[in-house]
Amino acid sequence: MKNDVDVIKDVLIVGIFVGFAYYVSRRYSQKKQRERELRETLHFQLF
Repeated sequence: MKNDVDVIKDVLIVGIFVGFAYYVSRRYSQKKQRERELRETLHFQLF
């Protein structure tokens, strides 16, 4: 029984870590996309 609890705890910890890493990478890519779009609109407004 103790072994089952350890496995469940390990799976939860890995799941939380993966979710956090996905959240951080998603926010980073959205931020980069917004910066890219801003740069393009500024470029088209200037030229």
